[in-house]
Amino acid sequence: MAASHETHHGSAPGGAAVAHAGDAHAPNGNGHGGGTHHPTTGQYIFIAALLFLITIVEFVIIMDFPGEAEKVIADALGSVTTTILLFVLSGIKFAIVILFYMHLKFDHPLFLRVFLAGLVLALMVGLALIGLFTAIVGESRDYAEARAVPFEHHAEGDHAGGAVTGGPLSIDVLGDALAFTEESYDVNAGDIVTLNFVNSSATNQHNWVLVRDGTKDTVSANGTAAGPVNGWLDPADADVLAASALLDPGGSEELVFTAPPAGTYQFVCTFPGHNITMFGDFIVH
Repeated sequence: MAASHETHHGSAPGGAAVAHAGDAHAPNGNGHGGGTHHPTTGQYIFIAALLFLITIVEFVIIMDFPGEAEKVIADALGSVTTTILLFVLSGIKFAIVILFYMHLKFDHPLFLRVFLAGLVLALMVGLALIGLFTAIVGESRDYAEARAVPFEHHAEGDHAGGAVTGGPLSIDVLGDALAFTEESYDVNAGDIVTLNFVNSSATNQHNWVLVRDGTKDTVSANGTAAGPVNGWLDPADADVLAASALLDPGGSEELVFTAPPAGTYQFVCTFPGHNITMFGDFIVH
């Protein structure tokens, strides 16, 4: 009897199922089951172009057009609508990136859940940190408001408190606010000036530097370049006429120097950033 040659589709010895190349549920080339495939190169190019287009739209919304003084589209939409629209566009780009370029759309759903859980946790931590200092509606918390030091800015040459004249001079800082207690001094040319400088701040370092008129910002910039090893003051700066050491919180120093020729000079703290508010006039008659 001739042997029977029957073909049994989908069956192997032991009853195991055999996957054929034409079966819909065969693993793909990436090792994923269920017929799921990653995007092709062309699809990735399309996604990149879409992201670029959305970014262009965002820039067009907020940009200043040539010859226009304001942001035309943003002003026409209004601040609330513009903000919502920008958030939506950014959200779309974010979703595209995490789903396609981070492959979360094609991986096991567990990875997407882990990613979203971390994102929500980071958002909650950020809101908690904001809540420590400021209410969500933008108002300062009672603790911060009760301890805030009011800041009064004064322009150069505008000194409502009047100048200090005669006798030994003294100057302090307004606690931890970046301001001197005195705004102006009047002395005579050639006088031997004695200045008692106190740093009553609990946290900040300060110095007191007498400079030529109009040079406080340049001297401060040179001091920043000189670095902390030089006490934030360039020792070779020709615009510096007298200077204290850089005082730690609670420190003090007595300066003795000869008043320069008649004219208007400035005093300033050259610690980086302090020169914006910590300065005054030194007037010599």
